[in-house]
Amino acid sequence: MRWLIDEMLPPATAAELTEFGHEAVSVAQAGLAGSEDATVYESAVEQRRVIVTENFADFAKITSDRIAAGALCVPVVFVQKLRHPRGSALAPALARHLHRWSVANPNPYHGVHWP
Repeated sequence: MRWLIDEMLPPATAAELTEFGHEAVSVAQAGLAGSEDATVYESAVEQRRVIVTENFADFAKITSDRIAAGALCVPVVFVQKLRHPRGSALAPALARHLHRWSVANPNPYHGVHWP
């Protein structure tokens, strides 16, 4: 699966996902650090990447607005850091969680997901 890891999550999550055979980049690696959420979303659409974020409010609205407008969309996976270990254990835990989800959902619909 092709992932785009939003900037509030550890960038190391992308490297951990790569270890599982995914193609993953963080927002910083993609040159999008500090970008507006709509810009991040558009980049994910252009690159056909699944967005992983903790920012439900903004990305859910962008997704629903795009769906309503008939615009191209991508899957957006929402995670909560506080449901995973803290510190350096967070990135590997998120990667395992996302990998398991991707195995169970190899062709996710374009829209919001809560794995």
